[in-house]
Amino acid sequence: MRIDVKTAANFLMENNDYLILMHASPDGDTVGCGHALCGALQRMGKNARAVCPDEIPHRFDYMLRAVEAQDFEPKTVICVDVADTKLLNKMKSVGDTARLCIDHHQTNTDYAEMTLLDSECAAAAELVYEVIKALYVPFDKPLADCIYTSVATDTGCFKFSNTTSKTHRIAAEMIECGADFARINYVNFDLKTRGRIKLEQAVRENIAYFAEGHIALITVPLSLIKSISDIDEEDVGALSDFPRQIKGVDIGICLKEKKNGIFKVSLRSSERINAAKICERFGGGGHARAAGCSFEGGTLADAELAIVKACCETLEESGIK
Repeated sequence: MRIDVKTAANFLMENNDYLILMHASPDGDTVGCGHALCGALQRMGKNARAVCPDEIPHRFDYMLRAVEAQDFEPKTVICVDVADTKLLNKMKSVGDTARLCIDHHQTNTDYAEMTLLDSECAAAAELVYEVIKALYVPFDKPLADCIYTSVATDTGCFKFSNTTSKTHRIAAEMIECGADFARINYVNFDLKTRGRIKLEQAVRENIAYFAEGHIALITVPLSLIKSISDIDEEDVGALSDFPRQIKGVDIGICLKEKKNGIFKVSLRSSERINAAKICERFGGGGHARAAGCSFEGGTLADAELAIVKACCETLEESGIK
């Protein structure tokens, strides 16, 4: 059932003992949402715990300060920035019991008992922000850091087309509430490990172009990842935006080989192409400009062929040559 902000806030006021789930391979939005909402509920005197199926990247350590460790038995499951419970991996069965989901993905499967969703929001945190406002919890610095991080990271530091005037107003308010925006932006957009520099150099040398340059593809084989020390999952994930930065490219593809024969695709597109529609063909989804999907079995070449073929077909259907 789709609900509004007021209904979500009333639900949170009336219940307790919350387990807040963030999606696997956590990004700034899900981590910011999870810890901002958890922190707000704790400030109301509620029991709340934010949990992620995967380890949270160390660059987000500052957001963990928004919450306190609490010992209680969870009774009410909430998911934030989770469009489908399969994105929870090993915690999928827990997510299937969710009573509330707060999300901004148009591909949300409505798995929760109640869903607060607005696909026009640049980040799920824009909705979490409204919920916290409706709960009458003031934004202190730790909460402001979380919300600012969410909106900044899901808009590429306010560069992506999903950025709105509302996004900027929320960010400005968080700065007024003490968000350390300069440090947050440096950590999330400028700081790189030596390993990540080596990884970027390697993929730049192997860019493949298709459809007369409208498609750019980079592949990240597992062998390449293993050959470079001092890199982690977030370094690999940061490559997703790179192919679309090339002039003339309408669809940027980053194809990453994972363990156990799984190949993950991150798609970025221009305003002329709906990336989510392409990824939906393979059981994935996301946003119009940024989406993802996965392939299991086969080889890296098989996954490359499938996703490039789908992208080429989409370009033809869109009349782009």
